[in-house]
Amino acid sequence: MAKLVPFKAEFLPELISWIDSEAACHQWGGPWFQYPFDARSFSRDCRWRELPTFVVEDNRGQLLAFGQYYNRLDCCHLGRLIVSPGFRGAGIGTLLITQLIAHGCEALQSDRCSLFVLKDNHRALALYEKLGFCKRDYPEPEQGMEICHYLVAEAAQILGKES
Repeated sequence: MAKLVPFKAEFLPELISWIDSEAACHQWGGPWFQYPFDARSFSRDCRWRELPTFVVEDNRGQLLAFGQYYNRLDCCHLGRLIVSPGFRGAGIGTLLITQLIAHGCEALQSDRCSLFVLKDNHRALALYEKLGFCKRDYPEPEQGMEICHYLVAEAAQILGKES
């Protein structure tokens, strides 16, 4: 059984191994994420010590996915979502998102969630829309938004609960 657990420094080498190109780095971390990176710059740009940061691991301790959340515009905003390359297409993304939303919405006392996705990341966009996220105009000026979609959803809809 896979579960959400807090991120630890010992997970860094595995996470770093999932980001194998500049394109993958910017798709995951955003255009301002330094590439090439080393463990120090990766930690700094990832902000795992500052933001609520989690991994999904299986019962043997194998890392399956990584994600973060924080309060953005009174929503539980998900960021830096990634599934281990060896486990993509196996439902781990859905598990990561639902567990992050459950944990984050409770911690932030929010009933809404949001995220950004690059417009050319069709696979991720399809997953988010399947889960119930909808595209919206971002309500504040934000540099770089022309390459992203802003998506929002009611947490209860994603988690399968009644509002």
